[in-house]
Amino acid sequence: MKDWWLKFGCWLTGFNYKLVKHSSEISSKNVKKYTSALLLIMLVWVFIGYTFAMRYLHTGIFGGVVAALICAFVILQIERIIILSSKLSKVSTAFRVVLAVIMALIGSFIMDQIIFKEDIELKKVQLMDERVKDAVKNSEADLRNQIASYDSTLLNLNQKASFISSELQKNPVIVTSYTNTSVTRDREGNNVNTTNSTNKSILENPKKFELEQTLKQIEALTNKKFEVEASIGPLKKQKEEELRKTSGFIDEIEILHSVITTSNLALFIYLLFLFFFLSIELFVVSLKLWDSESDYDKLIRHQTEVRLKMLEKLSP
Repeated sequence: MKDWWLKFGCWLTGFNYKLVKHSSEISSKNVKKYTSALLLIMLVWVFIGYTFAMRYLHTGIFGGVVAALICAFVILQIERIIILSSKLSKVSTAFRVVLAVIMALIGSFIMDQIIFKEDIELKKVQLMDERVKDAVKNSEADLRNQIASYDSTLLNLNQKASFISSELQKNPVIVTSYTNTSVTRDREGNNVNTTNSTNKSILENPKKFELEQTLKQIEALTNKKFEVEASIGPLKKQKEEELRKTSGFIDEIEILHSVITTSNLALFIYLLFLFFFLSIELFVVSLKLWDSESDYDKLIRHQTEVRLKMLEKLSP
């Protein structure tokens, strides 16, 4: 049990525990050193992955944990490639340096967003006010145009209703007169007597129905107009909620850039975290470049050479 940390380090870094165990103390120290460096980098990226997923992807706690584990796994694989390389080429070293710069920029941005949270929120409120004003101005103009259209239609309908009403006052009903003629004849068919009777038919003016329909249209349009006018009041709050939902990672980066470029102290803190992350990212590759060859490395090389000689003897 006393070698549990060495076993864990070999499992994490990919070293062969049996070979390390039979090597010198320098090899064991190298394993523990790489293990500590790996855990440090993984811990930092677990925090960054969890924070990024929670803050910008809105994944919840479970999604944040999954994102943190993915980041840790990716970092572990990248660093193991460096650690297990028998010899670092210039291409692989340059690639790791470029990757370290990119990851350091991302990490420093996220960390600075956490540190400058209050400043970002203040800038975001100012930016949000400007966006809300523009959005409200455009939306309110559309609503005002809609209300003007309703007013124009209502004016025409009211004029029409007034005209029909005046017509109905003059002729509330329609009177139709018709004459019936009755002829009396004798047995020979001669006309003995002719009687004429006049009758009148009184009907409701059909314009009354037209007036009712016009008044219903006026009532419906008036209600719509009142609804549109009532929506102007809470328009600012509605637009603010909509814009806050659409605010994301790019907006906060722009705000953070504004905060950093307007304050020397903020710029210093940003550069401090940038170099901190850059140092952590290059920690493993620096150890690999500067460490001298251990007996573990020589043992691996020796096994490789022996295996190659055996293969050469077996080949015809």
